[in-house]
Amino acid sequence: MQIVSAIALVKRYYEEKNGKEIIIKNSKDVLNLTYELREKKKEYLVCLYLNARNVLIKKETISVGLLDKSLLHPREIFHPAVELNSASIILVHNHPSGDSTPSEKDKEVVKKIAHAGELMGIPVIDFLITSEKDDYSFFEELKDQNKSFDYVADGVQGTLFDYLEIEKPVYNVSVQKIDKVYFQPTQTKNNFFQLQNRRYLGNKYKLLGFIEDIISEKCGGVKSFCDIFSGTGVVGERFNNGEIKIISNDLLNANYICLKAFLGSKNNIEKDIIEKINHLNNLEVKEDNYFSEHFGGSFFTIGNAKKIGLIREEIEKIAKNEEEKSILLCSLIYSVDKVANTVGHYDAFRKTLDSVQPLKLLIPDIDYSHNSQNEIYNEDSNSLIRKICCDVLYIDPPYNSRQYSDAYHLLENLSEWKKPKVEGVGKKMDRSHIKSAYCLKNATQAFEDLIRNANCKHILLSYNNTADSKDDRSNARIKDNDIIRILKQKWEIEIFEKDYKAFTTGKSDGDWNAERIFYCKVTK
Repeated sequence: MQIVSAIALVKRYYEEKNGKEIIIKNSKDVLNLTYELREKKKEYLVCLYLNARNVLIKKETISVGLLDKSLLHPREIFHPAVELNSASIILVHNHPSGDSTPSEKDKEVVKKIAHAGELMGIPVIDFLITSEKDDYSFFEELKDQNKSFDYVADGVQGTLFDYLEIEKPVYNVSVQKIDKVYFQPTQTKNNFFQLQNRRYLGNKYKLLGFIEDIISEKCGGVKSFCDIFSGTGVVGERFNNGEIKIISNDLLNANYICLKAFLGSKNNIEKDIIEKINHLNNLEVKEDNYFSEHFGGSFFTIGNAKKIGLIREEIEKIAKNEEEKSILLCSLIYSVDKVANTVGHYDAFRKTLDSVQPLKLLIPDIDYSHNSQNEIYNEDSNSLIRKICCDVLYIDPPYNSRQYSDAYHLLENLSEWKKPKVEGVGKKMDRSHIKSAYCLKNATQAFEDLIRNANCKHILLSYNNTADSKDDRSNARIKDNDIIRILKQKWEIEIFEKDYKAFTTGKSDGDWNAERIFYCKVTK
């Protein structure tokens, strides 16, 4: 019997090496694949991960322990199963004593492991104990498992185990390099501005063609598109044709205001907007106000700061509804950027006040006819993901530790207009309520939670290759291996890459940067 099994083992080994499928039909097939465990002097736990046709995906040693004790945690069994998209598993454990008879504790723990598999949706087909003399299968017992779940081990030889630490797998996914040139600037009408006419950290305007090509190739029949970290909103706008529902969201109120204006305005009120913008531009500045007292002579000239504060107060008076207010505020936010004494964000200002052109509000160039289906949100992305569903989920989170609330605190202050206390050289308000988890140490956990709760058909994740930046604050918070691991829970992924020098805070060299799109077709 042992000779026959050994021959079978060798045969299957070479079949596996030659790339042929190994189909598990019964316990004999399992024992042939794990024949070497019979002679082990330490306790081993081996897991066979199978697909839906009972074809072996991977054979993996889960635990190697001492004669009297092995160490294991259930996640170490089921974590690889999730990674490998296994339909089921089979476990094999050896008894170095030569006696495969299970103890009562063995029986109890096996049932609990099987229940863990039931909770995970990955059934345990069989649990085999093997020894030099004989073998034992729990196949029949597993058919009638109990419902309790409490993982225990008493450390006695022949029982199962309480803890194990193993190294995380390393994933190798091929990257498709894209060299196509996409960007072509658009023409803007006099006295009007478009959504993309804003310098913003992580702005994807120059990469829209790159994103659009991937969606065109991979995502057929798109009826809804969610840009859950919208920023300026240019990605969502690219697909805003009146036939596709656009779901746009951003945690910052200033961004939300502009998203509402361009993608959420449903009534064509351009005539009224033009009249009111002309009125705002012609306001006569007379005295200091909250804005000029705090930001004049630093972020702006005194004259521009007074004008900004005056216009902001006037908008509260003349806007007849929320739609009109958001459009007027959007005009102010975009105009403020044009006269700011900064490098494009508000983390700091230039030492020399050299941005002296006068403030002038322009008219948002809004296509009202395309916005009827659209939904605009101002929520934490991980909260919103639990409430929505879409065909395409586009994810463009912060990449590193640099908070957008720090870079755009001034615009946030202006849009909310609560006139808070500001502190420090940068005149920053309390921003604790708008800090992103994706800039913190728990970024990976936040991303995993987002993906776990995503109700969509396709996922596209934009994530720059900043993992090895010289400046630690610029290092990517989520490692590539974790991105791949998490997305694989939904199914297989593809990676597309294009060289791209993004707009930065100026504190790190971005010449080596590449923009990547991680694409995942959701099947789970």
